[in-house]
Amino acid sequence: SIARSHGRGLEAARAEAEVLAEDLAEKFGMKYRWSGETLEFKGSGAKGEMHCAADEISLYMELSFVLRPFKTRIEQEIHKYLDEFASK
Repeated sequence: SIARSHGRGLEAARAEAEVLAEDLAEKFGMKYRWSGETLEFKGSGAKGEMHCAADEISLYMELSFVLRPFKTRIEQEIHKYLDEFASK
């Protein structure tokens, strides 16, 4: 689980989650949908969710055996996105 505090509000958190989900969908073939303030995503190699709040955005992801070799790369990308978002 990865989380970042921010002071940008709920709308900005949702927009950032959408950008990250679109990137994951493009790179790893995942589908995603919103359920309240939680963006759920699932693909052949991973599933998880991002929860958005006015002061925090958090992500939980489970990787399949196939994507585990890419775990570090995927985590690095997620950290990069969330760090950039939180610092704006």
